[in-house]
Amino acid sequence: MIDSREQLPLFINHPPKGLVMVRDTLPVGDYSIRGWENQITIERKSIPDLLNCLGNNRERFKRELEKLKTYEFKAITVEGTEDELLQFHDFSLMNPNSVRQSIVSINIRYGVQFYFNSKRSSIERWILDHLIKFWRVKREG
Repeated sequence: MIDSREQLPLFINHPPKGLVMVRDTLPVGDYSIRGWENQITIERKSIPDLLNCLGNNRERFKRELEKLKTYEFKAITVEGTEDELLQFHDFSLMNPNSVRQSIVSINIRYGVQFYFNSKRSSIERWILDHLIKFWRVKREG
């Protein structure tokens, strides 16, 4: 499933062979599996978007993270490298050390994994691999 609010959705130009991609509203996140929308979710962020969530929109972002506590698997994919994220940016006043500690805090407090990659195709593959594996594990019982 792809959240209907996702502005630049992955998989649209080349959907995975044998899988049906459905646009629908997800409770949290951008990508999930129909039937398991409340158990697995993956959020996709650009570097400016993530920095905005960690800075100016921190309280709203924390409310979203609270919703994830009950999910079995939750992750944030970042379109960019960790090195790119941890630089000083003109559009953000956040210190790179504060950014780093925020990422660690989210990982420890909420169990959210982070995946950094500047290649869209690699992010698609990572998301697909995790969604498929989750589905297979659930099907096995």
